[in-house]
Amino acid sequence: MEGISFLVVGLALGGRGLGLFPDDLLVSMRVVVLFGLAWIGLVFGVQVELRIVRRLLPWQRWAGWLTPTAVGLPMILGALMAGLPTALSLGLGALAMAVSPSPLEGLARGRSIRDRSAVRLLKLVMAFAGLPAVIVFAVAAAFASPLAAASGGGIPASQLVIVTAAVGTLVGYALVVLARGVREHIRLLTLAGGSMCLVAGAAAVLGLSALPAAACAGAVLVNRSVFPNRMLRVAHSLERPMLVALLVLVGASWKGASFSLITFVLLTVVRAIAAWVAGEFLQRIARSRRVASRTPALGLGLLPQGELALGLLVAIISFFPDTSGILEAVVAAIIVNNVVGAWWMRRWLAGTGEDVSGS
Repeated sequence: MEGISFLVVGLALGGRGLGLFPDDLLVSMRVVVLFGLAWIGLVFGVQVELRIVRRLLPWQRWAGWLTPTAVGLPMILGALMAGLPTALSLGLGALAMAVSPSPLEGLARGRSIRDRSAVRLLKLVMAFAGLPAVIVFAVAAAFASPLAAASGGGIPASQLVIVTAAVGTLVGYALVVLARGVREHIRLLTLAGGSMCLVAGAAAVLGLSALPAAACAGAVLVNRSVFPNRMLRVAHSLERPMLVALLVLVGASWKGASFSLITFVLLTVVRAIAAWVAGEFLQRIARSRRVASRTPALGLGLLPQGELALGLLVAIISFFPDTSGILEAVVAAIIVNNVVGAWWMRRWLAGTGEDVSGS
């Protein structure tokens, strides 16, 4: 919820407020936007550690993948049925898949939990949710690329997705080699910053978004480097400043009081129903594996959204054409989702120490 406040700060400083920034701020500060989105992608990518994924049971892996995907698919279908462009529909679907673990972690800190099995299931899905979100967003960015819509026959979106992954993989391995033997934080930060500049520039030239390619580079980096914990610290050191800067820029570039009611309904009502259904299937699968969770409407714990959702929102606003009313609708939907999700967690998960799951 704190990220929303920075949008408000940008709104107060921009053309609709004090007028300290020009109306075309996103265009004027395009370099900052490109680098910021690349850094957010890097932060997400360095959290994808395959050695941890391998420790999970097979059913936990595919349940972690399928549950957030099931939450986002109705959003995509609903947006397409409502007449939204394919690229924008996919982008909003990716945003719907993004789930924030912050409210759940805050609830568990210093409080007793009634159903620890439910908390573990939610954390499992939250840990995987960013993967399908970034992949779907990469497909959305490929559809929105000027190269895909070029006159006289554009490049297929599937090829642009492959190019995105190739750029990220190449930069990731280059960074692994360059960072080998380097221990100083400043030098590692310089190498990472230069690499993200390269990703952002390459993505801009190809007409793609830098976030998915940078996420791919981060995943390669954390899984192939000798001391990944060093790069984790480097990536997180600039995470907050970059996100704050992007949110302020987006807020300051707000131009009018438009609101996409379709987007709001899809991200709240449709997403909540999809999350509820997905949560019911998740609980059934878990019970068949002798995971005793009895918390009702488990899927409502997947409603809260945070940093990744805000990063995808910035990427959509700055990259996709014709997003009138999307910013306002998504911000309102994130607020509603966080309030409802936090209320559900306090209602059904916070307890007096009795574990209803028996674990």
